[in-house]
Order: sequence, then structure tokens, then C-alpha cells
Amino acid sequence: MKSNFFSSLCTRVATASLLGAMALASFNASAQTLEAVKARGKVIIGIQGDNPPFGFLDSQGKNDGYDADVGKLFGSELKLPVEFVVVTNQNRIAALQTGKVDVLFATLGMNAERAKALQYSKPYAANQMFLLGKKTAKLDTPATLKGMPVGVPKGSSQESLVAKMAPDAQLRRFDDDSSTIQALLSGQVDAVGANQFYIARLNEQRPGIFENKFPLATNYNGAGTRLGDKAWNATVNSFIDKMKASGKLDEFYKKWMGFAAPDFATSLEGVPFNVQ
Repeated sequence: MKSNFFSSLCTRVATASLLGAMALASFNASAQTLEAVKARGKVIIGIQGDNPPFGFLDSQGKNDGYDADVGKLFGSELKLPVEFVVVTNQNRIAALQTGKVDVLFATLGMNAERAKALQYSKPYAANQMFLLGKKTAKLDTPATLKGMPVGVPKGSSQESLVAKMAPDAQLRRFDDDSSTIQALLSGQVDAVGANQFYIARLNEQRPGIFENKFPLATNYNGAGTRLGDKAWNATVNSFIDKMKASGKLDEFYKKWMGFAAPDFATSLEGVPFNVQ
């Protein structure tokens, strides 16, 4: 009986030690991204592939857009080649957490809930969110959306904003921005939660039919790194500071957005820009 007791106890201790070692190894791996990137000889960046002008694939299938230019400059700062990996709203955080990418430059809206799953950098882009519909539609407040089918991309900031502001709307979730826009064009929904570029994309296909109805929020975008990775977070923040000071960020803004870079928030509630 005593032998069984000690055998069981030893097994439990060994299991606990193994789990502890695995957790420590996992922490150490995530805390050494900078060293791992240097040893590998390239930096792997998660970027969107269907969200112009931030991240998209050009006619040759190459990554292009604002985030692509930022990512390429980041690689130059590190003196390393860049490998881009296309991510979606739904899988981008998982790609970071599982080590498929080293950093996200992927229109990553900054909010307190996501800050529990990843480490944000300082903001390097901003995105004005709107409720968008036909010019003929009388939609001037969230209350006017009651019972109305409203489209949003899955996992997007628009999804959470519309759900909170208009809980009585019929929220319909689509895979990405393109399918959300198509849902509006085809009449599947009467309005969409839109970023600041939806209206230009819609006017290319149906000029003069749609307009931004009312603002939802200004959403700041930050780069994403793994939680607890202090040196890597500091590296990304230093790069963003240098990009702003040199005028390169403003240059990229004018190239891709058509206007100057905005003033960026210096703090956001519940969203630390540095590893605590």
C-alpha cells in the first residue's frame, strides 16, 4: 500500500515537473524572438492579403500595400530579408501565438480584449469606422438599424462595434472585407460596418449609390507580438518611432491613403504599448 502511494506521488511530481518545464520552455521561446529571427536569417511577417490599401496581393501575386511597405522597411531596419505570410482576421492572432509569424503588421485594431492575447506596439496606423449604406436609406443613428441586416467581416473591429452599438440589428458575418462589400452590393444586407476605404471600393463598382452614414469609432492599428516578449516589443516600438521621426510613415500614408498621417494616440485604456 505504501509502495503504491509513493509510486503515485512520484508520478504526480514528475508530471508537474514536466509541465513546468514545458511552460518554461514555451515562455523562453516566446521571449527570444529577436534572437531566433537573427539566427534564422529572416523575419516572418503576418499581413493581410485582401484589404487594400493596407495589405493585398498585386497582379503578380506579391504582397503590396501600406503594411507591406512598413514590413519591408522593418526588414531593412533589421538588415534581414522579409517573408510575408498572409493571415485573415480570424487566424492572425493564432498565427502569432503558434510561432507561424514573428510579428503582425495586419490592420490589427487595438482593443483591451485582444491585448490579453498579444502584445501591441505603439499605433502606426488609424482607421475610421463608419456605418455605410445607400444614400436613399434613412440611417442616421444606431437605433435606425433595429431589425435590419447589417454585414461585418468576421473577427473585425466593425463586428464588435456594431454588435455593441446596435444590439437589435440582424448582424451577418462574412469571411472578409470583399465578401462583406459584395453582400451589400447583392442586397444580402442593407448596411455594413465599414472602414474608411469601403466607400472608394463601392464607388468603383456602383458610383454615387452609397455613402458613410454615421461614424462608429476611430480604430488605431498596432503591430502585434507575443505576450511577455520584451526585447522584441522594444525592437518594434523603436522602429515605429524611427519611422515617424524620419517622415517615412507620412510618406507611406500619402502614397497609400492619399492624405497625411494623423496624430496617433499616446495611450489607450487597457492597451499597453510596452511589455509590463
